[in-house]
Amino acid sequence: MTNKKKYFACANTCIGFVNRFDSVIQSQNLEKIYIIKEDFNSKFINEAAEIAEEKKYSVEYFSSPFELSHLNGIIIKELKTAIISNELSNYMLDMPPVIEIIIDFSKFFDELKILDRKQEIFELVQKRNESLNSAYKFLRAANELSESIAGLSKKYINHEKLDSFIERLINKNIPVNEKSLHENTEFKFINTVSSSGELELDTLEAESKKIFCISNVNFLGWYCTKKIAGKFVNISKVICPDTLNPDNIRAIFLKNSKILFIVKDEIFNSKYDFINFINMERFISADFKKENKQKLKFIQKCYKSIMGEVAKYIAETDSINTSIEFIYNSSIDMSINKNEKDKYIAKFIKKIIE
Repeated sequence: MTNKKKYFACANTCIGFVNRFDSVIQSQNLEKIYIIKEDFNSKFINEAAEIAEEKKYSVEYFSSPFELSHLNGIIIKELKTAIISNELSNYMLDMPPVIEIIIDFSKFFDELKILDRKQEIFELVQKRNESLNSAYKFLRAANELSESIAGLSKKYINHEKLDSFIERLINKNIPVNEKSLHENTEFKFINTVSSSGELELDTLEAESKKIFCISNVNFLGWYCTKKIAGKFVNISKVICPDTLNPDNIRAIFLKNSKILFIVKDEIFNSKYDFINFINMERFISADFKKENKQKLKFIQKCYKSIMGEVAKYIAETDSINTSIEFIYNSSIDMSINKNEKDKYIAKFIKKIIE
């Protein structure tokens, strides 16, 4: 899935599971939403996406925050249509007036087989919820540490110097005509905490003509993006909340000029040669590190350790989800021909993508 527009519509954060797909729907002006119930949703969504791309439609992909290879939604721009899993629709708060169509695969399951394993499913779901809640508790702890460092370091910031820099940066790089556009803001996540740690998609970087990479030294990158976002109130943009704390802004992408402001935890070697680095340390007094050296070292060590535990709980959640899926997959009604199921999927996809 190279060079595809891929995002996360939802994330596991310090305040629990956060879904921003409702804002995506509103900004895309969708007319139809297909909601897939039961199993096979990822298979269905993948097949629909492949056919849509074969027909040269523009497709946006939304991955599960647990597993990058698992899709929980797509948007087909030209058809003003979304296909999403039931898990994503369960958290949608403010649905616009569109046509909702339920695609239910329950007829392919043998109900008796599922009922026989009902207690096992309940126990697995309870265990999964406990694992997720533990992950959220550790994320809250990690966020408390990040806010502790940020709050401490703000006292050492040269605010006048930072404000002056941001003003010059925007005046020099943002086209005048972009500033007069009406606001059209989408909220999409580009990073997630997975079983292998923190992961970030480079979808917006691949789309950008110019990138400003903001260092997140002492968790002050969020302070800078908040100030920058305040300058773009009436500009069409994508706001990427951070997966740790969705109140913080990971990235700001200006849709028309293709300019990206993005926070990076570490300076990295990028494959994109049009990156400009903004080192937040230049705005912080040197006294900060001198006076808080041991405290910073201790907090950063604790933060790294806690995020490692979060990854373990996410891995446990992944494993439980796999076990639940296995139960449902093994409960398929064997009296129903596999070709019948495939024909049902193909028929529905053809109906969606004409």
